[in-house]
Amino acid sequence: MSKTNAVVSLAVAGFTISWASILIIWSGMNPIAVSFWRTALASLALTPLMIKDLRGQGLNIPLKLLALGGLALAIHFMTWITSLYYTTVAMSVTIVSTYSVFTIPITLAIGRRVSGLTVIGASLALIGVAVMMYSSYGLNTGNLLGDALALAGSASGAFYFIIGELSRVKAPTSVYSTLVYALAALFTAPVALIMGINLTPPSVKSLVMIALIVAGPMLMGHTLLNYSLKYLPATVVSTVTLIEPAGSTILAYMLLHQPVNLIEAASMVVTLIGVYLSIRGGLMP
Repeated sequence: MSKTNAVVSLAVAGFTISWASILIIWSGMNPIAVSFWRTALASLALTPLMIKDLRGQGLNIPLKLLALGGLALAIHFMTWITSLYYTTVAMSVTIVSTYSVFTIPITLAIGRRVSGLTVIGASLALIGVAVMMYSSYGLNTGNLLGDALALAGSASGAFYFIIGELSRVKAPTSVYSTLVYALAALFTAPVALIMGINLTPPSVKSLVMIALIVAGPMLMGHTLLNYSLKYLPATVVSTVTLIEPAGSTILAYMLLHQPVNLIEAASMVVTLIGVYLSIRGGLMP
């Protein structure tokens, strides 16, 4: 039953994180400021639940592991969100969602098992992603800096998922998520200070967009991904995020009028099939 709940959580998370790039662009805020507020406010929102879950039990997660998770999440958000301002939503989200390129070898390196079906599914999903990238460059919408930032977001995100899998064995979702979000905000704040970035939201619209990012992509997206990491391996959870390129590309087409061609549409279908196979592999005993 827990694995079934985890799969449902992944489906909800996949839908909600697809909105992140759209809401970020609509916020009109500096990407580092967005990174700070989405983690700081999400941590604040989860704090009452963390306090409740901590009663009667101590913190079982090593502080070093939490700090690494917070640092990885901070780097992930700062690099990926910045990439949205240099390239299209489709390219940025497609590249950043290739976590499994990193999670699968890392998982094998630390001696954990990865099912063959998960590897096949992840590979198929990544083929779909690669075709999307090729198609985007064919439209001359690619940008080297934007792509490099998104790739950095993918690598740091992969480490975040692996750390989450290791941490969630010992702690409730609320405890891990609250602390790692708070640490991510703490790691982001000095970067904003050094770069001279004003963290104050410039308008009421910006505040509304940040609130929606926290409520959707953070609490119903990343937090549900963290929940799933207790019941499904990081290789599966990270592959499921490949739903985001398809969802975000469709939303960008509808709401931002960014083009989607037939090849991109077909590659989305291939990606989703790969995600399905990866999940099935993760459900195997």
